[in-house]
Amino acid sequence: MHNEISDSNISGTRTDHKGTYAPETANLPSEMREAVDVALQECFDKVYCSDELLGNRLTQVRGPLDSLSKRHGLLLEEAIAHAFASAGNRYEVQTQVALTVSKEAISLVESNKLDRLDDLNLPVGGSNGKRVVIDILVFDHETGDLHVLSVKRGGGAQGGQAARNARKDLTAAGLMLRNMMLHKGFPVLAVKKVLIDWYGRSGIVARKTVTRETVDAYFGLSISNQVEAMSAYMKSEIADRMVPRLLAALGKTTITIEAEEPLMPASSNADIANEMAVEVPGPRPSLAECLSVLPLRRQGRQMRSVEA
Repeated sequence: MHNEISDSNISGTRTDHKGTYAPETANLPSEMREAVDVALQECFDKVYCSDELLGNRLTQVRGPLDSLSKRHGLLLEEAIAHAFASAGNRYEVQTQVALTVSKEAISLVESNKLDRLDDLNLPVGGSNGKRVVIDILVFDHETGDLHVLSVKRGGGAQGGQAARNARKDLTAAGLMLRNMMLHKGFPVLAVKKVLIDWYGRSGIVARKTVTRETVDAYFGLSISNQVEAMSAYMKSEIADRMVPRLLAALGKTTITIEAEEPLMPASSNADIANEMAVEVPGPRPSLAECLSVLPLRRQGRQMRSVEA
């Protein structure tokens, strides 16, 4: 079966690409440029199942647009983590850290004001509780701070129960991680729980929130330039890839392509541990080693170390 849609280059991959970039993207690290390219390739190579109301041509325009903001949110996390990792040996960085937050931790957060929880730390153990994934975890060797970061794109309001849960999850996870690190011999002096609401419109209320305008000043590190360079590069590449699809939707060109089934989500990874293992005292481990006992994140995305 074949459907009609525009342009022989439906994926939007440009074979005549010269490798030149706009000035604002000139200093974008190659790792981030490649991450954007991979995300866009996955998005635009997919042939979306035709919507009966819109028809196939408009479906192939709407399909990528529905997916791009979510992919951009994940790339924001990667760019922020890369900025920390690029600062040298001062920071240790982990992304997508999975943690089972105990019912006791959630109850403690729900029944106390946030300022009463600052000096508390709770044990981590067992598999009962709520599974939370921390977007970015950063340990600052200079200050002893463990930054527990939740990253929201913040392009639109995320209110109600989802917003309240995000705030509680971040606080409860911070309480448990401090105790975990101390038992591993990691010199955590304080846990800083921060919501990075990039565009500032998520609607989530957190004790500490930073946006793209304030993130550099808060961390004392150049983060926004790298993130904005990634976004600018992604924006230009989206425009180039959308042109043939828009032309097809307007009836300017036609070509037949093979129809495909919708892509299925990646299978879930099974949790690899139900209880925390107790290590024999010895040389202080790295942040990655401390977190290695935590289960992998479901849906195929695993905790990994970010390298400069």
